[in-house]
Amino acid sequence: MDESRRLKAGVIGTGSLGNHHARIYASSDRIDEVFLQDSDAKKAQETAERWGTQVCQSPSELLGECDLVSICTPATAHHPLALEAFERGVHVLVEKPLAANSKEGLEMVDAAARKGLVLQVGHIERFNGAFEAAAGLVRNPMFIECHRLGTFTPRGTDVSVVVDLMIHDIDLVLSLLEGDRLVELRASGAGVLTGSPDIVNARLEFEGGCVANLTASRVSREPLRKMRFFEENLYVSADLRARSIEAFGKAPDVPVEKLASDPMAFIRPVSAKVDDGEPLMKEIYSFIEAVLLEHLPVVPGEHGLRALETAEMILERLRKDRPGG
Repeated sequence: MDESRRLKAGVIGTGSLGNHHARIYASSDRIDEVFLQDSDAKKAQETAERWGTQVCQSPSELLGECDLVSICTPATAHHPLALEAFERGVHVLVEKPLAANSKEGLEMVDAAARKGLVLQVGHIERFNGAFEAAAGLVRNPMFIECHRLGTFTPRGTDVSVVVDLMIHDIDLVLSLLEGDRLVELRASGAGVLTGSPDIVNARLEFEGGCVANLTASRVSREPLRKMRFFEENLYVSADLRARSIEAFGKAPDVPVEKLASDPMAFIRPVSAKVDDGEPLMKEIYSFIEAVLLEHLPVVPGEHGLRALETAEMILERLRKDRPGG
């Protein structure tokens, strides 16, 4: 990496998440200047004053100043903003989901490839230390169970809980089972407080034999983000909210006599180091590194696209299984 090279960063959308993108870019010694833009000019100005950054009046003005940009707007705006960024030669980190639909997502992926630019998708849980530690232990999972439960908030209710929350776990499962083909999908769900599904369960079966059972809800009393992995001689439980894991394996060479008096003797704890670094900071710094070193990001556009395509398959299954669907 050229130690003298500095980049100019932009953030479009300065809501809660965009505010943190601005903070992290402003803290990076690889970023020379940071530019912000939001349809709410007052919000953009307040964020700029908080982090010592600059404000642009339009996305086009911002893209003319930047080498890379974070798009932190609603998903319906991701496609036009990303395409304009690529036309201007700007690398893009787009928050999840990649786009409002997979057709737009594919166009974004293709545009980035044509221009030779980085397109990274903000599937932040890939940078969660608990998932990183679990992924370092799991080799051939046969069953994966995911629970992602949130309390109700009006944010994100314009889309199904599948695209709002479950898509995180879809991406994590697909990343672990890289190259394994999805062969069967079942889903059930219900809209409890909104017009779209608020709680959904999906069962994904893969050609290699693994089954993933995913549950997502945005009408729970208590938040929960947990994954459990089962494979031969290994069990791993990852608490993504607490950033902690528990892992147990089969102890070798335990005599039958010992098991008779202590049935748990054949279980041994497996240690794993969990990186407690801020996931969003790790995500953004990895994006900067991908731009500087000109390599694929950890979560390239293709990965965001396959997660979105799978989410659409789940929603289509829900639609077909509805009475009259």
